[in-house]
Amino acid sequence: MFVDEASQLLLPVTPYLVLLLLVATVWAFRHRATRLGRWRWAVLAALTWSGCLSSPEVGNRIIGSIEAPYPPLPSLPLASNKPLIVVLTTGSIFKDGDGYRVELEGSGWERVHGAVELWRRIGGELLFVGGPSRDGKASVAAHMAALARSWGVPDGAVRVEEKSRTTYENLTFTRAAIAAHDGDTWLVTSAIHMRRALAVASKLGVRVRPYPCDHKWRPMSHWYAWLPNAGGPALFTEALHEIIGLRVYRMRGYAD
Repeated sequence: MFVDEASQLLLPVTPYLVLLLLVATVWAFRHRATRLGRWRWAVLAALTWSGCLSSPEVGNRIIGSIEAPYPPLPSLPLASNKPLIVVLTTGSIFKDGDGYRVELEGSGWERVHGAVELWRRIGGELLFVGGPSRDGKASVAAHMAALARSWGVPDGAVRVEEKSRTTYENLTFTRAAIAAHDGDTWLVTSAIHMRRALAVASKLGVRVRPYPCDHKWRPMSHWYAWLPNAGGPALFTEALHEIIGLRVYRMRGYAD
């Protein structure tokens, strides 16, 4: 762990930007009559913002607060009503020659794994939704569904929805399928994304049971997790993406 943190400290830009701002802040407060001194409070604000943004522990704690309502679920009873498991997909699609190439990052793999794990525990049907290419000839949903089949889920237990591009569209385009289903409907997505997904489902009147996966919060007991490094902004960005995303959805009337 220390080796990873040390390597992040040695990467350019982030820790050195904070150090530069620290030097500038000290200088500005010691030379208040100068031009920079007159902007000392703005420089201090920039230092505080940059320091928080680049501290892994700050981003990690914000992520933890977002994920806290959605811990990993304990063992579930075997289902008898053939549940529907809706999986919100995530991934990238690149133009590759005459076709398209789908790439899954960590969250995509974790969602497939979580969905297949849930299916093995309760049975039912998997519905992968979203992530189409620009011409509609490929989708992240189809790629993740193929992966689930390769892990042992039979063809008859896998469906895809390939037109939706956002969380709001994911649930809007699958609302009819969920409403027509007689049994329980489970929603699989990353824990950090679950709050926004459930807020959309509530707005649409869609009843689902959350199955969070891909938990990103990690215990950081070491003191150097508070030091600015190049890995800190990535954690902060993930948290900020969900905070802003939910606020924008509520402003647009997409979420409760």
